[in-house]
Amino acid sequence: MATSKPKKAIVLGKRINMSLDERLLEAIGIQKITVKGSTGEEVEDEYNDKFGSKNSGVDVRYFIPDKEFFTPKGKPRKGDWLAEHRETGQTFKQYITGAYRGPCRRYNTMYLIPLVFKEDSVPKEVLSQLTKFAEIFFGMKVKLGKEREMLGRVKDRMNGDIYQAHAGNILDKLDINVPRDAFCVAGITMCDLYPKEEWNFVFGLARSPGKTGVYSLARYLSNFGEGSFTEINLDRDPLSTILVRACKTMCHEMGHMFGLRHCIHFDCLMNGSNHLDESDSRPSFLCPICLRKLQYVCKFDIIQRYRDMRDFWSENGLTEQKDWLERRLAKLTA
Repeated sequence: MATSKPKKAIVLGKRINMSLDERLLEAIGIQKITVKGSTGEEVEDEYNDKFGSKNSGVDVRYFIPDKEFFTPKGKPRKGDWLAEHRETGQTFKQYITGAYRGPCRRYNTMYLIPLVFKEDSVPKEVLSQLTKFAEIFFGMKVKLGKEREMLGRVKDRMNGDIYQAHAGNILDKLDINVPRDAFCVAGITMCDLYPKEEWNFVFGLARSPGKTGVYSLARYLSNFGEGSFTEINLDRDPLSTILVRACKTMCHEMGHMFGLRHCIHFDCLMNGSNHLDESDSRPSFLCPICLRKLQYVCKFDIIQRYRDMRDFWSENGLTEQKDWLERRLAKLTA
């Protein structure tokens, strides 16, 4: 017992003394090694994989935290998620040694289920594009299920003038009759959600890791709050704006079902969000840590995935996302 305490103190001290860059590399699971260049005077940086990328066939350069593309998470502002929720994050090592889930031969399909209470249904134009993007993002088969009427089937409330449905109760309903080949089932609705009485609202909720999740698009509309139930006006909210927000929230909540926790290391699609401005500020992409986790379980080709994502955003007229992907691809394929 006497010898165990100093050892623990040394380890903790080493982590505390790490620079930010060193901590980020540690979280990704790679290390930087400086070597002599061809002239013997120049120095070059190389990166080694602590978990054997040579054996997995994944090039470690995909996970290098290039500051041109990935920004370390800054100090949260008042009202932001991390200002109100104490989270320790999740390194790649913690992920692969913890309770993660991945597809297999038996459970290989993701289901997207539209849910309706009294509000407008999710537009078909949005649902078809969400299905397409989920297939690209996760590299899996995605099926769009039949719309389900949920009014009177789950706990609900009026929060001021806004009708809300209990997200946890919705998950309980989705847990029933899960398709045999389902890796996960994600409900999507225009109804506002809440997770427990003391919370004002939640954008989405998922079991992590688990098979069910639900998310709402209600608060992404400019007319939210003008009536008790959501009404869609595509003149005020262009389809492209709805699509960006819907794709972010869908992939974030589905990510939880693979066992990915909120990211605290970089600006990342897996960051938690407390309000619309914070949600909008999240990137549409995964940081190197979260990308490595998802690739570990889904086994997708990262370059082809980036190409397919680029084409998707280009087809939908989203230049910011398209431009990021083109620059990223140029860097990785140079």
